[in-house]
Amino acid sequence: MLLNPCTIHTPRSIDELKSLYGSLENARLQAGGTFLLNALKLLKRNGAKTPQHIISLNKVGELKGIETTGEGLVIRCMSTIDELFNAKLEDNFAVLKIVCKNISTQPIRNMASVGGNLTCRYTWTEMPAVMVGLNATLHFIDRNGTSQLPALEFYKQNAKTDKILTHVAIPHDPHATIAYQRVKKTQFVDIPLLSLLINTHLKNKTFTDTVVSVNNCVDFAQRDAKLEAFLNGNKCETKIIVEALQNLSDDIYDRRAGDYKKHMFRVSLKKALREIVGKAT
Repeated sequence: MLLNPCTIHTPRSIDELKSLYGSLENARLQAGGTFLLNALKLLKRNGAKTPQHIISLNKVGELKGIETTGEGLVIRCMSTIDELFNAKLEDNFAVLKIVCKNISTQPIRNMASVGGNLTCRYTWTEMPAVMVGLNATLHFIDRNGTSQLPALEFYKQNAKTDKILTHVAIPHDPHATIAYQRVKKTQFVDIPLLSLLINTHLKNKTFTDTVVSVNNCVDFAQRDAKLEAFLNGNKCETKIIVEALQNLSDDIYDRRAGDYKKHMFRVSLKKALREIVGKAT
């Protein structure tokens, strides 16, 4: 299907990008394009208004690259999923390799950007739950300057923003114990039905500073505060796995979920907790 006519802009610097984005009306940003192009086709098919301007981020070199700093990992928004997968990722960052490998096919991973995955406003994308679980911070720019927002707060706002995501910063935590689980939607549709990440510190084999990040793929990624409160202070031992399932924020796991999805959430939580218990012994 051909797209409606539009003007493509290719800024080559942050300053040029800010100027264009601040001055053009009815404009959309294009990162890797794997989400945007399908969205534009759907809008046309439904007879809805499509943007007059597309601003490609592909030529803005300042938005590309992955680096480790003294404080943690910086992932610039135009870094591809494949580039992130092939980066040196250790300690709490290592889970990102698993997440990247889950995303679609190799040709898509070669094009799709981390920033696009985080800001596309589809509730089922792979990265948000992991960024919430790793306590990531999203950094933005607009004509007025820079700003930042914890990933959790960004998704509490339904991933809405009128600013441009420049990069994501994840603090380094060599003492974190992490488990990640994901169930694909169907045998033939490899997008998440659900995903979750547990990030904790096992001080004297006791859960401490635990983050349970959940994506039910109906709402945006969120934390299960009830389960976190139950785990913190408890010993990391096998019996905790069964007890934990009696201390869930059920509205997260059961929201618009059939019996299979409810069951798979609990199976996934068991697997994640079993993995953490295994690391504690």
